[in-house]
Amino acid sequence: MNCHCEVIINKPIQQVWDYANNPDNLKYWLNDFVRYEHLTGDIDAPKIGDTSNQVYDQNGKEFTLKEEIIAYDPPHHVTLFMTHKWFDMNIVNDLEAIAPDKTKLIATADTVRTNLMMKIMMLFMSKSKMQTDHEKQINKLKEMVEAA
Repeated sequence: MNCHCEVIINKPIQQVWDYANNPDNLKYWLNDFVRYEHLTGDIDAPKIGDTSNQVYDQNGKEFTLKEEIIAYDPPHHVTLFMTHKWFDMNIVNDLEAIAPDKTKLIATADTVRTNLMMKIMMLFMSKSKMQTDHEKQINKLKEMVEAA
């Protein structure tokens, strides 16, 4: 599964970067997000190899994705590797300043490994629904950054 979304955010690139990468803001734009748990590294100076947990609620059940920073080039690029017992995915966010007060965000989420249970579940999951959910999430980020 590959989800892709591009948006233009009417704010400077640094403001978009700071908002999107602030763990305190995740609850405002990530679907079903419950909490962020910092594991390793300096939370105020993230770097490649740092890890955290992101906890989500799906139908009343919590599940945790472990996040590792794979690439980090503020304010232009971040790649996160998310792991779960059922699947792994790469999250890539690229930002480009297209004007002093306009930023293009290209956000992708690629599933790179699934176990048998997840493969079965994916047979019943709509690719278009997953893409729509991804777009809603990124558009919610745009809305929150522009309101800040």
